Amino acid sequence: MDIGTLLLLVGLSYGLGVLWYGLLPGTVPNRVWRAAAYPFVGIWAAEALIAPLMAFDPKFGGLHLITVLIGSIVAVIIDWVITQVRHPAAAPQA
Repeated sequence: MDIGTLLLLVGLSYGLGVLWYGLLPGTVPNRVWRAAAYPFVGIWAAEALIAPLMAFDPKFGGLHLITVLIGSIVAVIIDWVITQVRHPAAAPQA
């Protein structure tokens, strides 16, 4: 893995983490790097598991773009569900 690919992965994971956490009914995590940690792991797992199975997936900077989106949203949803189960009082009331 190149240093450029690693930097792209960190940047994408933070940017997509802020996007997905902002779209879910909640708030962005208080700790800045938590917004990047779960999408980073999700992207890494998706690149390892899903990318070899995808026939058509555009590639940029060594990362498959559709796989990056799928991995990051799945990881953020998993973190959001776990947070809601562990801390239901922290959820915003409608």
